[in-house]
Amino acid sequence: KIDSNFMKTDNLFYELFRRQPRSLLELAKLDLHGRYEFESVTLKSTEKRLDGLFRRVDGAGPNLFLEVQGYDDPAIYWRLFREICTWYEQGGNSQPFVAIVLFLDEKYDPGRPAWIDSEQLLVLNLESSLKALGPQASRLTVLKPLVTPKRQVRKQVSQWQAELQSLRLPKKQKQQLIELLEYAIL
Repeated sequence: KIDSNFMKTDNLFYELFRRQPRSLLELAKLDLHGRYEFESVTLKSTEKRLDGLFRRVDGAGPNLFLEVQGYDDPAIYWRLFREICTWYEQGGNSQPFVAIVLFLDEKYDPGRPAWIDSEQLLVLNLESSLKALGPQASRLTVLKPLVTPKRQVRKQVSQWQAELQSLRLPKKQKQQLIELLEYAIL
């Protein structure tokens, strides 16, 4: 599966969501309309960095807070909600929010605490989420190497590149996605 040292940097997810913010909505199957902008945010005081904030930039709608989790952290849910609370406290924002935890492997999920409202939290498993999208090509193809056994990755590279080339996107965006695919493979 995934080398946890690689994922501590979160670079692949940062770059994908920065360049293609709607890809998180696709992965999570969230039926939200409007334009979102992705950023990584550092919170003051104890300087905690959110993996990602998808802030609605064209009107009302929920802010989406993303935590990509590729290692054991029994306090993941507590930490995420603490960071969300700190962001709202510091920013004075009053928009609703959805917290999303994307586990790279289900073994890292310590189990949802009973105190969390299920409408405020969406828990995703990367492999299951990608499978649920079906075989069609999408921007999320760049994440497939992360859930593919190492011995099969080499066999899939050409197919993944073809999927990305088939997308109806500007040439520059296709090239960026192919670079992210290469990054995921490495």
